[in-house]
Order: sequence, then structure tokens, then C-alpha cells
Amino acid sequence: ADLAPAIRLSGALQRPRSLDLAALKALPSSQEVQDGRTSTGVNLWTLLNADGGLALPASPRSAALAYYVLAIGSDGYQAVFSLSEIDPAIGDRRLLVAYELDGAALGRSGMARLVVPGDKKRGRAVANLVALEVRPAR
Repeated sequence: ADLAPAIRLSGALQRPRSLDLAALKALPSSQEVQDGRTSTGVNLWTLLNADGGLALPASPRSAALAYYVLAIGSDGYQAVFSLSEIDPAIGDRRLLVAYELDGAALGRSGMARLVVPGDKKRGRAVANLVALEVRPAR
């Protein structure tokens, strides 16, 4: 699989768009440590809410409960996360769209990868992230 030069953001967003490495690095950064290695990148919730943010319907309950994020790698690998899982007001899982590992570019893991701290198995981590889609669950 070719390494992606950008991540496509689509679905329930005010402004669907693509982000290259420079645009990703321009957002506030966070770090996560797993197995003694430090990943640097952008919190997924912060990323989805940047530049206009999410386009969810107004509702008396949190609309995040009825949406999910589909993360897609360049090889077609996919992982699903409920939006409420990463919403700081509900689940507050701190997923990271990482662009560096131990201070260096990711190399064969692409421009960015999705880091999922706290998962006992690493099956939802997505290397060479090419797309994030916010979709309604219905």
C-alpha cells in the first residue's frame, strides 16, 4: 500500500476536508505513552472539532450517542469508534492521530496512525491512516 500524503475527513462535519502533515502539525498536539514509546499527534476529538467542527443535529440528549467514527488505513483496514466514546463529556477516551513516534516520523506506518490507549488488544489501532468518516448509527 502506498503511504498516504493526507487524511480525508468526511461525513457529519461542518467542513469535510483533507489534512496533510503540515495541517495536522498546526493543530494542538498531545502525547500518549504505550510500551515505553511516546506517540505525538492530535487528539481525535480535537481533530474532528477543528475548523468548524462536527455537524450534529441539536438534540435534548447528546447527539454524539448516535454517531460513530470509521478510521480507514491505506490497506483497507478499518476500525469503528462510537463518537460518545471519545466525547470528553461522555466517554473521554483520548484517541490520538499520531504523526511521530519517539520524536521521529512514522516511516512505513505512513503520515499518521491512530493510537488507541487502553485497548487490551491493539486491533483498533490503524496504521497509515487515510480517512476518518463521521457517520450516523442509523
